[in-house]
Amino acid sequence: MNLSSDPIYRWGIFLLWLLLSISVFFRAPIPIDETRYLSVAWEMWLRGDFLVPYLNGHTYSHKPPLLFWLIQLGWGLFGVNDWWPRLVGPLAALGNLLLVRRLAATLWPEQREAAALAPWALAGTLLWTLFATSTMFDILLTDCVMLGMLGLLVVANGRGRKGWLYFGLAIGLGLLTKGPVIFLHLLPTALFVRFWHTDAKALGAAWWLGLLAAVLLGASLAVAWALPAAQAGGQDYADAILWHQTADRTVGTKIHTRPFFWYLQFLPLLLFPWLFWPRLWAGLRQGLNGDNGLKFSAIWLVSVFVLFSALPSKQLHYLIPMLPAFALVTARVLSRKRLACSIAAESVLPVLFALIGIFLMILPQVPGLAKLHWVQTVEIDWGLWVLAVAVGLVVAVWRSRTLSVASLSAAVVVAVFAGFIFFFQYVGLAYDLRPAAMQIRAFNEQGVPYVYVGNYQGQLNFLGRLTTPLPVLATVADAERWAASHPAGYLVSLEKDKPEDAFYLQGHREYWLIFRRADQFGRLKPL
Repeated sequence: MNLSSDPIYRWGIFLLWLLLSISVFFRAPIPIDETRYLSVAWEMWLRGDFLVPYLNGHTYSHKPPLLFWLIQLGWGLFGVNDWWPRLVGPLAALGNLLLVRRLAATLWPEQREAAALAPWALAGTLLWTLFATSTMFDILLTDCVMLGMLGLLVVANGRGRKGWLYFGLAIGLGLLTKGPVIFLHLLPTALFVRFWHTDAKALGAAWWLGLLAAVLLGASLAVAWALPAAQAGGQDYADAILWHQTADRTVGTKIHTRPFFWYLQFLPLLLFPWLFWPRLWAGLRQGLNGDNGLKFSAIWLVSVFVLFSALPSKQLHYLIPMLPAFALVTARVLSRKRLACSIAAESVLPVLFALIGIFLMILPQVPGLAKLHWVQTVEIDWGLWVLAVAVGLVVAVWRSRTLSVASLSAAVVVAVFAGFIFFFQYVGLAYDLRPAAMQIRAFNEQGVPYVYVGNYQGQLNFLGRLTTPLPVLATVADAERWAASHPAGYLVSLEKDKPEDAFYLQGHREYWLIFRRADQFGRLKPL
C-alpha cells in the first residue's frame, strides 16, 4: 500500500499527538521555567496590562509576549484555569506536525510518501517529543520558523507576493515569540537560495527585494508592540527589549555559556532513534542526487546547527526549531525506493530500546547518577515498560521482516508518555510546588508576615493565585534585619541541604524549599 493513502500514516499521527498531549494532565507545571511563564501571564492578567510582561511586580524583559497572550486568550474565553495553559504547548505541537507535512508536500509534490512520513519522523524525534507539551517558547517558535520556510518555497514556486507575506508574518510572530533569534533560523536558508533552487539566477533582484520587504514587514509587526511597550514599561525596560535582550544574550551573555562543540556531543541522544537506524544511513549514502528539497532541508539544518554552536549561550531546547529540517531529510530518505536491510540491521533499534529499559531498571545503582534525589526514587516498573516497548518492536520486525516508521515513532511516543507518568510519580512534590504556593496563599489570607530570601523566579505566584508580589530579600544580611523586626514572621528559602527542623518543607527539583520561623534565622543557608 502507498503510504500516502494508508490511513495509519494519514490519521494515526493525531492519535500519537493526543496521547502525548494527555501527559500534561499527569504532572504539575514544571519549575522553574513553566511556573515562571505562567506567573508572568497571571500578573499581566491581574494588571489588565497586555503590553508589558511583569514578574513579581517587576517588568519582565527576557521574553516577548506572544506566549503570554495566547494563555490570556484562553483565560478570556474560558476564565482563569489550570488546563488551558497546559494545552497551549500541545496545540503549538499540532501546528508543527501539520506544517512539516505541508512543507514535505511542497518540497516533493511528486513524492507523496515523504509528506506522509514527515510528521511521524518529527513526532518520533526524542528532543521534540520531550518538549512538545511544554509551556515554553520553542515549539511555538518552530511554528513560526516553518511558516517562514514555507513562504520561501512559495516564492521559489513563483508566487512571490503570497510567499513573502508568509515570510514576513513568520518573522513578526517569531520576534513576538522569542525575539531576534528568529533571524538566525530563517535568514541563512533565504541567503543561500542559489544552493537549493534550480534556477536561482532567474529570481534575480526580485528575490532580494522581496526578502528585504518581508524582513521590514516582520520587524514592523514586532515594533508595533515594542515601541508602546517600551514607553509604558520605562527606560530600563525599553533598553532591555530594544537592545540588551539581543546583544547581551548573543555576545555578552554569561547565562548557559558552553563551548562550541557542546551540542555535538548530545546529537545522538537528541536525534534518537533515527541516527541509530541502519536503513537511514543506507539511504543517506545515496547522497542528494540533485534533490533540491534535500538540499533545502540540509542547508536549513546545518546552518542553524553551526550558528547556534557558535553562540555562547546554549540549551538543548534551543535546537528544537531545526528539528523539522531533520524530519524532512529523514522522511525523504526513507521514502526512496525501499532499501534492502537485513533482519539484524532492523533489530538494532529494538535492542537499543531493550538496553535503555535495562538501564532504567538499574538506574539507582549507576555511579554518579545515584546521588540525584530523583534517581533514588526510580523503581523497576519504568524500565519494564520500556522493555515492553522493545518487545513490541521485536514482534513488529519479526512479523513484517522490517521496521516501519510508524511503529518506531509510536514506540518513542509511548515510551516518553510512560516516562512522564513514572518520573513525576517518583519525584512527587519535588516538581509540584502547588502545596508550597497554597501555604503562601494561607499566609496572605491570615496576614502572617513572610519573605523569600534569595533569587526568586516567580515559581509560586500563579500556582497560589497570589494577587500581590511576593516579598523578596536578596541577601542574608537583609533577612537578618527583617527577622529581627518580624519575630512572628517566616523566612522562605531554597537550599541545598535538607534541614532537621522546619515549619514547612518540600523538595524543589534537586534542592529544598524551606519555610522557617524568624527565630530560626541562624539556620538560613539560601542558594
